[in-house]
Amino acid sequence: MDNGIRTAEEKDIASLCRIWKVCFGDDEDYVRFFYRENFGHITTAVYAVDGQPVSMLHWFDASFVDGAEALNAKFLYAGGSLPEYRKNGYYTALFHYVEEYARNNNCALFGKPVRRDIIPYYKTLGFEQDAILKLVTVCPEIKEDVVFSPVLPKDYNRMRDCAFSSHPYVKWSDRHVGFCINETAFFGGRTLSVELDGCKYFIMCAPQNDSLKVIETNLSLQQIRRVAYALCETFSVKQLTAYLPDYLCSEGEDVVSSIVYNAPLRNTYVNLILI
Repeated sequence: MDNGIRTAEEKDIASLCRIWKVCFGDDEDYVRFFYRENFGHITTAVYAVDGQPVSMLHWFDASFVDGAEALNAKFLYAGGSLPEYRKNGYYTALFHYVEEYARNNNCALFGKPVRRDIIPYYKTLGFEQDAILKLVTVCPEIKEDVVFSPVLPKDYNRMRDCAFSSHPYVKWSDRHVGFCINETAFFGGRTLSVELDGCKYFIMCAPQNDSLKVIETNLSLQQIRRVAYALCETFSVKQLTAYLPDYLCSEGEDVVSSIVYNAPLRNTYVNLILI
């Protein structure tokens, strides 16, 4: 019997899509898009039973940066098992497989919990709850002229590094930034350069029902309020919901941003992935 952990191959994508859809409920069009964009650039570890994946865990390359200090990291994403194969320890075995890699390569691990109620499970694996985002709702008030323009991944990434480098943050590759821009567009959103008071800022946002979800920006909350009318008009929505670093914003609802393992840096700003 062909059972155990291995790296996924292209022939496994249909099985991976099935696990993803059962675990997360996303449309298959999106899951296929995710693999088209990423399969050759990330590691997908699977636990196979009779040769077929029944549990999976994806790793993205990243790094934790604090001034001149940097640490290689792996972002763990979209992990889960088919319901009929749960409680067999397959997903835990995948984590221990990644854990061994992290230990041997002095590498941090981090992830974004899908729900708060699964954080206790990750604590049993040695993860700690880390950064918090503030979720703020902004309704448009005064109309102000704002200039928006498209932004290339490499330019966005340079602006992002400048914006968040005063605090511990996760640095992503230009390629991953490009994926996040394409992912935002897949959901009908846009990633824009914003000109305000003679300075340029960035914003990544996607419509969600009658709101515009601001995934990442270096605009302050006060500046977001100034551009809210123009953004709502552009996307035909009624309000904004913005995810902002808690060290830059004291208002709003606390949202768990990340859990970490083997990470010397704490309260590290992560985002740049759809929430």
